[in-house]
Amino acid sequence: MNTKGIISIGYQINSDEDQLQGMFKMFDKDKNGILTRQELNEAFSRLGSKFPAWRTWRAVRHADAKGDGCISEQEINELVKYALKRGYKLK
Repeated sequence: MNTKGIISIGYQINSDEDQLQGMFKMFDKDKNGILTRQELNEAFSRLGSKFPAWRTWRAVRHADAKGDGCISEQEINELVKYALKRGYKLK
């Protein structure tokens, strides 16, 4: 195959951010766009956290801009950034 002139863009179709965001949204059991602490605890457990309750507490403190104790759709990007910074990825 002749590859002369083909440019490689070099991006993943399903980035780690997109995968984590989709995974967190899967744990929104009632599909109301809000992740409760219980839902986050289950998500961090699925991601392999040894202490999911503690990780949930830290994640909420980091990403919960409104201070309501939950993660809304507007706050999920900060949650994903937090999880990636701590090394969480889907396998």
